[in-house]
Amino acid sequence: MNLLEQHDLLVREKIAAMPQREEAGLAAIFGEDWESIGSPGQRKEFGRLFKAAVSNGTYPEMSWVRIENSGRYDVYKKS
Repeated sequence: MNLLEQHDLLVREKIAAMPQREEAGLAAIFGEDWESIGSPGQRKEFGRLFKAAVSNGTYPEMSWVRIENSGRYDVYKKS
């Protein structure tokens, strides 16, 4: 089981709590729970897995928007 699968329930809760059409990075989406994903390296891996899951339709209500240059992180939008 990979990191994303381990946190699937939390991911779905956080997506459900997002307002529609909101754009945010994973740290903002997860808020206080972001640190619970793991070490910085694990969070980076989680981000890669999340982006792939969004691309393949695992979370159909989410779409990738852009890379935020100010902090170099991916931004997602809830449809």
